[in-house]
Amino acid sequence: MLTHLTLNLLVAGYIFVALNLGFWSRAIEALSGDVVLIGCFAIGIFGLTVLALELLGPGRMQKPVAALLIMIAAGASYYERNFGVLIDRDMMRNIFETTVTESRHLITPAALWQMALTGVIPAAMVFWPRVRRVRRWHHLWRWPVGVALSVALVLGSIAFNYKAYAAALRERRDVMASYQPVAFIRALVAYGEEQMMVVDSVLQEVAGDAAPGRHLAQAEKPVLMVLFVGETLRAQNFGLNGYERDTTPGLAARDVINFPDVTACGTSTSVSLPCMFSPLATSDYSREAALSRENLLDVLVRSGFEVNWVDNNTGDMGVAMRQGWQIVEKTLAPDACVTECTDEVFLPLIEKTLEEVTEDTVLVLHMIGNHGPAYYLRYPEGQAPFSPDCRSAQFSDCPVQEIVNAYDNAVVETDLVLSRAIDMLDASDRVLPAMVFLSDHGESLGESGLYLHAAPRFMAPKEQTKVPMVMWLGDAFRDVMRLKPDCMRAHADAPVSHDHLFHTMLGLLDIRTAARDPSLDLTETCRSEDRES
Repeated sequence: MLTHLTLNLLVAGYIFVALNLGFWSRAIEALSGDVVLIGCFAIGIFGLTVLALELLGPGRMQKPVAALLIMIAAGASYYERNFGVLIDRDMMRNIFETTVTESRHLITPAALWQMALTGVIPAAMVFWPRVRRVRRWHHLWRWPVGVALSVALVLGSIAFNYKAYAAALRERRDVMASYQPVAFIRALVAYGEEQMMVVDSVLQEVAGDAAPGRHLAQAEKPVLMVLFVGETLRAQNFGLNGYERDTTPGLAARDVINFPDVTACGTSTSVSLPCMFSPLATSDYSREAALSRENLLDVLVRSGFEVNWVDNNTGDMGVAMRQGWQIVEKTLAPDACVTECTDEVFLPLIEKTLEEVTEDTVLVLHMIGNHGPAYYLRYPEGQAPFSPDCRSAQFSDCPVQEIVNAYDNAVVETDLVLSRAIDMLDASDRVLPAMVFLSDHGESLGESGLYLHAAPRFMAPKEQTKVPMVMWLGDAFRDVMRLKPDCMRAHADAPVSHDHLFHTMLGLLDIRTAARDPSLDLTETCRSEDRES
């Protein structure tokens, strides 16, 4: 028979040693291998684990809480070891807002087996030993004493050399961000707090003065702007940006404006989408601030545009909550939806829109793009110019080059969709056509041991933050809007970010408002005549 404390020490020891290997490699590196510093730090971290068990699991809650924390740490440890994924508030949002289709590519048989071995079985063993419980009234002093002693152990060990620990952990925030289950608990609390703030917020008006400018108001045909929101496509593998592979042959053959130096405001869809459609700069962005005020879509509607958001991904992330959004109809392109729909499913929708459009319209198409880890599902099996390609969602099944091949094949598929969309728009004489493509974030493909995306912004590598952006302006569109593509192309090499989308879309569509920042409008200096202020 064990005491309450003994069981907590055993569970903490298992979590401490077996489920935090990534944490320890980071901690040893951050503390420069100093044995004494590492030893005292280890005591403090062990005390932190005991504190979590004591604080959350008093009395008969002990075993369920201990089992749950083991499984949380085991799951987080698996994804940290295999993909370099850390659990923070944004990753927690991804977990809660993912779809069944998306999650089943991450919960593979290998993942289930490893998590069962390191998580489920040890968690079940927690219920095996009998624990000697103190009498009911003893809990009034035993629980706070246990918590207090754990806190004292943590503080005492850190106080040994607080200056060294503070400097190291401030410089390497990824150290504590990788310690489980504490990082998971902290992320869950932060996510809950953010959700409550968003629910309680009052919607703020943006660009209440928005109205069509002179060129838009005098147009004799309706404008059709197709805004492709790309998914997980990084700039480094985009052919137009100088990648060694020609992954964008279609776009290279068309008169597009390419922006090779674009920085995303987030490393996950749930952050980037609200940010890129918001008037807020990346430095000012928070989810609460973005969702509590109107965004680009609201301004477009106020200016007289019909706005339609159609999704082949995981949803609008709150961007189109006031306009509404819909999942793309699979029946429009059955051949593109044999398993999961590729983005070719959008092409019949564009054709249908061209036939029916009667008013100024912005069609927002949220792509599945390069969403991993099942890159091979993002393009038809017979359209794989780079082979052999990884045909599995379990990266350990494939060499890195096969993973890259599959990723690049998905880039080629995006190129095909964009190119065909341009051709359809260009062939229409019913509208003033234009197209913009901008990816939401990038992707790691094994660099520094990282895979996928959603790394915390403070430590995210450029592979996750640099994204492609392409613009195509039909002849009729640029003539009516008095735009000079050659001028825009001449300035395209300058650094751009998601901050530019809100203001550039207003400039492209000739929407007059004081909310447009000329310094962030990529069309500002490229009109053949002065625009209205």
